[in-house]
Amino acid sequence: MTTQADDAIDATVPAPVRELTARVHAAVLAGQGHLEPSTLTIPNANYTDPGIAARELETSFAQPLVVGPSSMVKEPGDYVALTLVDVPVIVVRGDDGRARVLVNACRHRGAQVAEGEGCARRFTCPYHAWSYDNGGALAGMPGREGFSDQDQATLGLVELPSGERAGFLWAMRDPNGVLDLDAHLGPLEAELESWGFHYDLGAVMELELGSNWKCALEAFQETYHFPYVHRDSIVGQGTISNISTLDRFGRHHRLGVPLASIGTDPEPPPGEHVSCIYYFYPCTVLATSPIGGELLQFWPGPTPGSSRVRHSVLARERLDEPGVREFYDDYAPLIQAVVRDEDGVVLESSGIGLATGTSDAILGRNEAGCQAAHRQILADIGQEI
Repeated sequence: MTTQADDAIDATVPAPVRELTARVHAAVLAGQGHLEPSTLTIPNANYTDPGIAARELETSFAQPLVVGPSSMVKEPGDYVALTLVDVPVIVVRGDDGRARVLVNACRHRGAQVAEGEGCARRFTCPYHAWSYDNGGALAGMPGREGFSDQDQATLGLVELPSGERAGFLWAMRDPNGVLDLDAHLGPLEAELESWGFHYDLGAVMELELGSNWKCALEAFQETYHFPYVHRDSIVGQGTISNISTLDRFGRHHRLGVPLASIGTDPEPPPGEHVSCIYYFYPCTVLATSPIGGELLQFWPGPTPGSSRVRHSVLARERLDEPGVREFYDDYAPLIQAVVRDEDGVVLESSGIGLATGTSDAILGRNEAGCQAAHRQILADIGQEI
């Protein structure tokens, strides 16, 4: 029987966590989470073959991709220069309030017009000083007479199809692509909206890894490795490992992972004791926590055996509230160290081993998130296992 006090506490817990708590707690008591019907073997070539890597870029990475939380560019003029998989872009909120994803290449001779992050009304090419406003339009062209046969209105920075939905900014790599977020997100959109809170961007770290992007993705789709890789860190100590639930949302899915605080009493205590780990097809993971979350984007590198991980710490509270920025300034280095110094080390090791070409990868019945993600990517390239 719940008390009025319990109900008040539960009302502060995000709806997906309230929904999952009983199931996850039951799995903890049973000592077993979701199991797939069988193991899944991924051929070595799917991590090492340049032809397969190229097909993934043409298929999986032609889908809408998460660029980051909408809060990465809060105010008009705010911008971040980054590389979206293999395309240098400027993420900028224009004076009209709309966030855009612009190719970071001057229309004159291709030099990049922005770097880092900040707030700007103009982006100026360092080569010949062509300048663009924060909506991407060409605003200044020294020596205009040399280009009198060109229509200035058509020489703005190339814009990628993009849109904001459920607190995140999404974009296509192909400027001629058609962005259909209704079709892409499907039932996931309502799930994300049900969280009912805003994420501020607390910190960002990028890692270059000597392993395939799917190899990196796998490490954040199972907790089987936690007692061995994260035994002494906040991740391993704060989580009950190798137990999770699985729910599919079209091509996306959600893992329900028990935090250690859920306990083994007959009833879970009031409060928030489950982490939802979302897979946003094809290459993004959102791992929630009671204080916010981690957004991880896994992008292929120049070779099949390389990848880049963009790790963002997300704050549930607004960073301009008293004491919040200070808290995340202390917390972010701790969680970044886990990803860099614990996950990163074993991922490099896996990359070396897979590069020998001597063995395939085996995904366990308990690694349901890994299996579900791989099946989507395999379907894209027409490979069924």
